[in-house]
Amino acid sequence: MTTVLKVLFALFVVLLLAAAALRARKLRRDEHREVDAPVERRLTAPPPSPYTPSKGFRLLDGPVNEPLRPVPPRPRLEPGREYVFSESQLPDYVKSVSPLGRHDELWALSKSSRKSRISAATLRVLMVLVVLGVLAGFVGYYVTGQDHHPTTTTTLAPSRAASWPKSFVASSVNGESASYNVPVLKYHVSVTAGAGPVSTVIRMGAAGTLVFQGTIPTGTTKSVTVSGVSRVTLGSPQDASVSLGGSPVKLPSSLSSTLVLVFEPSSTGAG
Repeated sequence: MTTVLKVLFALFVVLLLAAAALRARKLRRDEHREVDAPVERRLTAPPPSPYTPSKGFRLLDGPVNEPLRPVPPRPRLEPGREYVFSESQLPDYVKSVSPLGRHDELWALSKSSRKSRISAATLRVLMVLVVLGVLAGFVGYYVTGQDHHPTTTTTLAPSRAASWPKSFVASSVNGESASYNVPVLKYHVSVTAGAGPVSTVIRMGAAGTLVFQGTIPTGTTKSVTVSGVSRVTLGSPQDASVSLGGSPVKLPSSLSSTLVLVFEPSSTGAG
């Protein structure tokens, strides 16, 4: 997993936690608003009277003949119909089914008016558990992915390691230049300054592309990767040592003030 993916994963986790915290805060604030909300006056004020208000009264001297109020007629009972005036008169089969008699309807109304058992606090806890489960899944996937991620090695292939020489000897020497054969197309060139600083110029390719130019301080090494034909020019070859891929390069016995080393990939190595 690259650095960019790690940063994106961390941002995603932070945003997820922030969203969960904001959601829980909003639910808590809504609960407080419901509790602290003022009750409407129309819900607490008594309903209007169904009777017509009186227009007033006056005092009268002497007897007052008040009209008699009509008496409502009594209800007539049908002689062929059974009436129940108390629970003790209920039939036995009704008592066996419902001991409370007519309280079943009130019980059903009380059950229907109860609130849901899942409160806002329970929902918040469930939401936090879901978020933790998602985070645990991401962390587990990341850990298992890191454990099973294949690792790459920089070791040479068996055939190349077997064909790589322990040291390089010049195939030809011509004045101030020496040529060497390299079994691969791409290789590492290292120049080390021993007793004194070494002025070095490294070029590669037929066009002579400049790879490095400068003075290597005493006791330090400069390593570059080149491809194809390369030329290493040493200003003080007696103070320098050169190696290819860790194998030393044997310099000519007679060294001039400037030495040019030419490394050419062989036909087998170029493939």
